[in-house]
Amino acid sequence: MPEKPQPIEFHHVPYGQHDFEYEPIGDVADLFKHADYVKPDAIKRYIKQIAEALEKSKDKEVQKACIMDLLREENIQKLLDVKLTAETSEEKSEIEKMTFYWIREIRKKIIAELKKYLPDDLYFFVKNTIKSNPGHFNIRTNIVDSKTGKVSFLKESNFNDPDTKDMVKRNLEKLRNALNSLENPQQEMPFVIHPDLIGHTFKHRPNDAQISFTTETIDLENVDKIFFDEQIEGGKTEYQPKEAVKEQARIGLNAIIDCLRGAKFLAEHGMTMTDINTDLIGKNLGINKKTKRGILFDLDGIRRVGESGYPIIGPIEGIDLFPPEYHPQLRGEYNISATAPAMIWEFGATIYRLAEQQEELLYKSNNFFSKHNLISLWDKLKEFANQMKSEKIEDRPSFDICIAKLEEIINKYLPQTA
Repeated sequence: MPEKPQPIEFHHVPYGQHDFEYEPIGDVADLFKHADYVKPDAIKRYIKQIAEALEKSKDKEVQKACIMDLLREENIQKLLDVKLTAETSEEKSEIEKMTFYWIREIRKKIIAELKKYLPDDLYFFVKNTIKSNPGHFNIRTNIVDSKTGKVSFLKESNFNDPDTKDMVKRNLEKLRNALNSLENPQQEMPFVIHPDLIGHTFKHRPNDAQISFTTETIDLENVDKIFFDEQIEGGKTEYQPKEAVKEQARIGLNAIIDCLRGAKFLAEHGMTMTDINTDLIGKNLGINKKTKRGILFDLDGIRRVGESGYPIIGPIEGIDLFPPEYHPQLRGEYNISATAPAMIWEFGATIYRLAEQQEELLYKSNNFFSKHNLISLWDKLKEFANQMKSEKIEDRPSFDICIAKLEEIINKYLPQTA
């Protein structure tokens, strides 16, 4: 029998301590969870205050500034109805993290309610500027088989809706069966994480079963680590684009193409992922640090092609991050059918955004003229990415064409050196 899972720091999900992956646990958490941490009437009054403030000016920029000011953490914290004192530095640290967590929970409720009062463009601005917590938690744990000593990674995602949980479980099992149909799954398809044991667990919330799966332990990092510097200040994670030299760019772009190969495998087996194109260049695009190959590693957004009746999980902070066929969800429609070509759009949007950032850095660099190959690379990638993110599904190139064309561009402008 496996030993009882123990929470530890683990490299399978890159960047161990993101604020949005924090979940309150323990005795102090119970005080927060069971307290009426914010009165519903207080939120309603706050929404009314924002709406009244917006009425005072029709200037969009003034309205944006007003909303951003009212949604600042220090203003939201005034609504928090829990006062705790700490006796030790550990307790103080935990309370600070938990307070930050609940502030974001409250702000998420306020932003959701604001949708009733704001025009679409202003609402998209707020969603894109203020990153709220996702609707589920990523819990990272290792489990050890006491007989064999094999260590596996346990991934748990909390979905509140029972139908969504059952849907995710079915789709994870479908992916596992597709991988198991290969003669040598690990060698033939290393570009998608392989889910093993799949089911419901009750590890953190006794009354709320979670969807979980185990996988082989793999040391990964996000592709975006090649193209961004990460800084954590005051509990917030900030990312600054950095210029990628030729070898770095080649490794990062080849990893993205590998992830596209993983997406092609999903499409060939009637599946899709709906959360590939997230802010930066994709939080679900990883690199196996041992093999340097790319891999799709987070399966929360997995759907069957044509499946509808469930909300699409994706980067709905802004309309520019969401495939056109999923835009109705941003207007409140949730019976949206999942498509495989949406993944092509998402990869195209990711590559286009990356190319824009890298071009901007190159144009500001000192040795601009000596970097003509890189400039041509990003320019050609933007040109092809525009085709990948065509508004009409039928105008997007196939997975095979995308893979071949992207490889052609990379090999032309970043030739492999001996």
